[in-house]
Amino acid sequence: MINNHKLLSKKDLLTIAKIAKKISGIHLDQSKKYTIQSVISRRIREVNAENINDYFKLMESMEGEYEKDKIISALTTNVTSFFREKHHFDYLHKLLCCDFHAEIMREERIRIWSSACSSGEEAYSAAMTAAEAVNYSHIKKIKILGTDIDPEMIRRAQDGIYFKNNIPKNFSEKFNKFCDFSGEEFYFSRNIKDLVLFKKLNIIGEWPFQAKFHAIFCRNVTIYFDKKTTDLLWRRLSSRLHVKGEIYIGHSERITNFEELGLRPIGINAYKKVV
Repeated sequence: MINNHKLLSKKDLLTIAKIAKKISGIHLDQSKKYTIQSVISRRIREVNAENINDYFKLMESMEGEYEKDKIISALTTNVTSFFREKHHFDYLHKLLCCDFHAEIMREERIRIWSSACSSGEEAYSAAMTAAEAVNYSHIKKIKILGTDIDPEMIRRAQDGIYFKNNIPKNFSEKFNKFCDFSGEEFYFSRNIKDLVLFKKLNIIGEWPFQAKFHAIFCRNVTIYFDKKTTDLLWRRLSSRLHVKGEIYIGHSERITNFEELGLRPIGINAYKKVV
C-alpha cells in the first residue's frame, strides 16, 4: 500500500499545482497538500501507474486529457441542489417578468448562463423559473446554457434523471408540474429540457460564443481561484451581460470592484449591469 504522506515530494506537489492552475485556474497551496496527495494516490492506483513519474508520463500522453479531467473533478466539490439559494431564482423571476418583459414580448432571444452547472440542478432550476415567469407562447425564446469543466457532470446533466429525494422541501408542486416520475426517479418534461443546452467548458479558457446574457449564475467558482484569476473572471463575465442583466454569485464571494465593472448590488450576492 502506498503511504500517502510520502507519495509526493514538494517538487511533485508543485508540479500538480501548476497543472491544476494551468488547466482550470484552481489555486492549490501548501494547505491543500494532503488533499492533493490523497487524490493523486488514488489516481495512481486506479490507472496502475508504478509511481508518480509514470503518472506524469501518462498525463503527457494521448490519455492525458482524460486524466486531467479526473484530477480536476476530484479536487473540486460538486455540491449542488435544486433551487439552492432560492433568492437568486426569485431575482431571476422578477428579471424576466419585469426588466426584460418588453424584450420577451417582442420575442427577442433571452439567454441565461449557468457557468458552473455541475450535474444540472442549477440550470434546470433556472428553466423552471423561466417557465413560470414567461407566457407559454414565448417560452421557446428562453435559452439556458449550462457549462462545467467536468465531462461526467455534463453527462449527468444531459441525462436529466434525478432521485425524488433530491426535490427540496415545499417544492413538490413545482416538480409535479414540470417532471415525470418513474419509481424513485424523475426526469424533466420535454418543454423544460428543450430550454437547456449543456456543454463542457473551462471557464478560464476561451469561450466559443460571442452572445451576451441576460442572467449569469457563477456561484462558488472563485473559491478555488487566486485574486488575479477571480478579478479577471468577474471582468469577463460582466462584459458578457446585457445592460439590466444580472449576475448571481456564491454566498462567500464578492465582486469588490463592481462599480468599475458597471455593476451595482441588488440583493444577496447579486449584481445588476447598469452601464
